[in-house]
Amino acid sequence: MISKTGGRYWSTGITVTWSSRAHTINGVPHSGWSALLDFYDAGFVSDRAEHGEASTQGTLRTRYYIRDSENVSGLTVAVDNLITDAERLGIDFRLWDGRSPLLYYKGDGEDPEFVPPPNWRETLRTEADRLGWCTYDTV
Repeated sequence: MISKTGGRYWSTGITVTWSSRAHTINGVPHSGWSALLDFYDAGFVSDRAEHGEASTQGTLRTRYYIRDSENVSGLTVAVDNLITDAERLGIDFRLWDGRSPLLYYKGDGEDPEFVPPPNWRETLRTEADRLGWCTYDTV
């Protein structure tokens, strides 16, 4: 996808959250993962009203929290689906200093509205390793 400013859209990585009560199945709460990425066009303080040009940005996210199955992590499903959709939409993952994209936890695990699961940093490190990305303690 080409933006009005002549470049592709880009993102620095994916932000995930976890909910201990994401779904209720037969009255039993099940946990799950959600993922989102913010993306931007190639413009940076380059709006030119006289030419009708303005920078744009957007967000791509999973619609629901995705619970683990017997064989697959909900986190892996959420992240892989965003990566696939980002590629299809022409969104590149990149950082300016040459590092790999980042896997974040919303609020860095300190937001009381998005309390992470136990051992969340290790879980994100395992996922980032699988992707060849960076996350906490690997940056």
